[in-house]
Amino acid sequence: MIEKKTLLLVEDESIIAAAEARMLEKHFFTVITAQSGEEALELFLRNPEIDLVLMDIDLGSGIDGTENYYMCF
Repeated sequence: MIEKKTLLLVEDESIIAAAEARMLEKHFFTVITAQSGEEALELFLRNPEIDLVLMDIDLGSGIDGTENYYMCF
């Protein structure tokens, strides 16, 4: 039996996020999605079960992918 890992997917484009989430779920990930850096940081801090973060670097205005990395570590 394969142990599912939880992945936080951060993507501001809804269509891309949906396609990526479907593909990742087929590869045995539980996917939590966020559409902004601020939402991603909030979800990351509230969900200790997150094993991996896959983040778009260019998230438009607000916190971007590189800023979020430094805030979490």
